[in-house]
Amino acid sequence: MRRLVLPVLVGLVLAGCGARPDTGAQPVHTVPAPTSATSEVQVSPKLSPQGREVLERAERSGAKTVVLTLATERGKTDQVAADLGRLGGTVEATDATIGYVRVSVPVDLAERVTTIDGISRVDVDEPLSHIDPTP
Repeated sequence: MRRLVLPVLVGLVLAGCGARPDTGAQPVHTVPAPTSATSEVQVSPKLSPQGREVLERAERSGAKTVVLTLATERGKTDQVAADLGRLGGTVEATDATIGYVRVSVPVDLAERVTTIDGISRVDVDEPLSHIDPTP
């Protein structure tokens, strides 16, 4: 039986059984379709998939606000904080030396925060449970 396996494999390879058939067709290159007004909102790369998940849970649970922690580009912290205030957020803390802003925003505006110039990363703070750790 083993004596037949090698000659059969060699025969198949030489016969071209493992090769793709030549259909004469040119390779197809796909181009992403433009988004329409009815398409789903694109998630910003500034917001992690986990952050997006937390926002969706907040929307489903009826939360009114969400706390975001933002990393800002060098020298842009004060400008980002001002833009967040104009957007309707409440800036809770800033630190220009490390490019940090903590802001509370209405849940429905959280996606718009990612579009503000000067922000390099957005993290959504998850609420801590209020379980009493006392035994």
